[in-house]
Amino acid sequence: MRSDVERIAVEAVSYLIAKARGSCVTFTPKRVAQVAGLDTKPVTLSVVKYVLEKMRSRGLISIWDSKRKTRYIVTKDSPLWKIVKAKGEKNSLSDITYIIR
Repeated sequence: MRSDVERIAVEAVSYLIAKARGSCVTFTPKRVAQVAGLDTKPVTLSVVKYVLEKMRSRGLISIWDSKRKTRYIVTKDSPLWKIVKAKGEKNSLSDITYIIR
């Protein structure tokens, strides 16, 4: 189950970036789970947060602190943004999953 949730979370982040019309996109683990069609139960959200933290440790996304909760941000300068925008949402998934493993 965990690898499926990881793959689906990466797909959801790629979808958010592909549909972005500005120069950055912000999201929370809950929003990623909602976009992916996953349950928003704490167990699922912790796996999504694990994937996001893995991506953050690799330098693909950053943390944008708001007052109450941590939000993640991907800007146009991020390698992840460049991969998704250059190759499209579906074609970039293999590159991204290879990077975060």
